[in-house]
Amino acid sequence: MCSLHNNIISDIRLAKETGYDGLEIHTDKLWRYINAGLTSQAFKACLDEAKIRPSAIDIIGSVESTGKEAQRKLFKETEILCQFAKDIGAPTIQLNAFEALTGLSVADNIRLTAQNIRSIADIGNEHGIRFQYEGAAWTPIATLEQYFQLYDAVNRDNFGFVLDTWHFWAGRGATPEAMAKIDKELIYNVHLSDGKRPDLGTPWVDEKLLRGYLLGEGDIPLQEWADAIKSTGYDGFYSGEFLNDQLWEADHYEVANKMLAGMKRLL
Repeated sequence: MCSLHNNIISDIRLAKETGYDGLEIHTDKLWRYINAGLTSQAFKACLDEAKIRPSAIDIIGSVESTGKEAQRKLFKETEILCQFAKDIGAPTIQLNAFEALTGLSVADNIRLTAQNIRSIADIGNEHGIRFQYEGAAWTPIATLEQYFQLYDAVNRDNFGFVLDTWHFWAGRGATPEAMAKIDKELIYNVHLSDGKRPDLGTPWVDEKLLRGYLLGEGDIPLQEWADAIKSTGYDGFYSGEFLNDQLWEADHYEVANKMLAGMKRLL
């Protein structure tokens, strides 16, 4: 996300030259690469040469979809991405549910979304791939309690969570104290993200208006959140994230360096 308008091969070079250990692979960029007829083997060769590990593929979206055609497309894309992830050594693919089931109860959102995720997880099992769930702050399955309800409903060993500091803080869906109690085996990745949030009772605005901040520039007490996550014993990847048109049009190297420095300060 630090370099949204880059291509994915340039992202590997950017990660190497700015001192990152891994690359979270943005799905829009990856689909452009795949649709251009390029191969997972060539991609892995670039990763290996740069000594960059693929931490995750982010995202398969709209996993709550119930229409037959939407589900067919969802499972087909899952198959393609799982094979690509296996080929390049990416252990995890992120899943996001959005608002296709808005108007139904939270219980029905969880039940219907879990049905799809079970099918996705079974496809992943055939390739040795696991899946991390992220609920955007304004969506029906967004609180930590709802994450656990979804986890129980999915009931698959290759399904866990990505913890995103902005989504939980902005949606008031978790506290650092609650995060500290999560079993580290359920934490597949962490997104460190700063920003603002609407006042209680006020409507959501465009996410980019709230997340245009590098680490330490927003309102989140990030050190408290980072310490809580570390206290679980989690020792996997952390990925810095923002959403902002102006920062995406800035120098990618400068932005990536600042994000990495912000993560190092916290961790």
